[in-house]
Amino acid sequence: MIDLKLTEEQLDELHKEASGNPCPRARKRCWVVYLKGKGYAHREIADVVRVDEDTVTEYVRKYRDGGLPGLLAEHYRKGEGQLDAHAERLKKVFENRPPHTLNQAIEGIERETGVRLKHSACRAFLRKLGMKCRRCGWVPGKALDDEKQLQAQQEFHDNKLQPRLEEAKQGRRTMLFVDAAHFVMGAFLGMRWCFVRQWLPSSCGRKRYNVLAAYDPIRQEAVTLTNDTVVNQVTFCALLDKIARCYAGTGLSITLILDNARDQKCQSVFDKATALGIELFYLPAYSPNLNLIERLWRFVKKQVLYSTHYDTFATFKESIDACLRDLGTRFKSKMQTLMTMNFQLFSKTENCTA
Repeated sequence: MIDLKLTEEQLDELHKEASGNPCPRARKRCWVVYLKGKGYAHREIADVVRVDEDTVTEYVRKYRDGGLPGLLAEHYRKGEGQLDAHAERLKKVFENRPPHTLNQAIEGIERETGVRLKHSACRAFLRKLGMKCRRCGWVPGKALDDEKQLQAQQEFHDNKLQPRLEEAKQGRRTMLFVDAAHFVMGAFLGMRWCFVRQWLPSSCGRKRYNVLAAYDPIRQEAVTLTNDTVVNQVTFCALLDKIARCYAGTGLSITLILDNARDQKCQSVFDKATALGIELFYLPAYSPNLNLIERLWRFVKKQVLYSTHYDTFATFKESIDACLRDLGTRFKSKMQTLMTMNFQLFSKTENCTA
């Protein structure tokens, strides 16, 4: 039996670590030695702390030989993972064909190395490689298939978009991103935390709410025109008039970034923009990644439509209108995070074929 006599100061140190050390193993070791210092027998300590008597002896000996630092020191030796030697090869395999599920990753690792992992070990190994489970994004396939198209995106971004964005940030220009969204009243399915699977009623018919908008990333507000009929060159010219009224008196040049939709690229639109002094910049074909407002449409759907049923078309429209009205107030912090003026540019190597 090891004889151990402790001072009140030593007991206080042990009690402090036993109560507040973030490591549960360290706390248990400190309780063992503390009780030993209080005069308890090894058998009693083992019964209270729920370890065997040999473990009690080991902990007491560690404290006797190394004091509190020796007792708290971790001596576990982390062995080399059995897949470390295959890490680079597996990384290349998963870069070429990312697995959809952990089961696919487990099968792929076993096929390449002969080692079969459990789910928890496979998850830890994938994270060790630098992988995360991420939702796939989309980009028009023609944009990735055509080198000239990729180059056109890059040139538009560097020579037209970024210079004018810098002027907008400096308060020398108004920059607006324009697009139309067509919200069909129906079931927008999404994820929910729930005890049982939820079923969302789907509305009958195909009532559609059209929103033609111009988003200002500096003000974090949108100028909108809405209807439940059609978006055409007449409605687009009306939007140009509304934009001119909203920014009248600022003395700033107005630039619109928009896609090549037919109703936005016709003579009447050109004439109206010229008369109002508004500059129109059309994106290269298949370039939704360069139009900031595309993120806004995803936000609106997620915020007010996913997993939500509306009894009437009127409440459906009002929910969308309310969300757009509150962009600069209620949703201001979210807009600051989401609508950053950074744009994803693609290369053919990023195309996922899995």
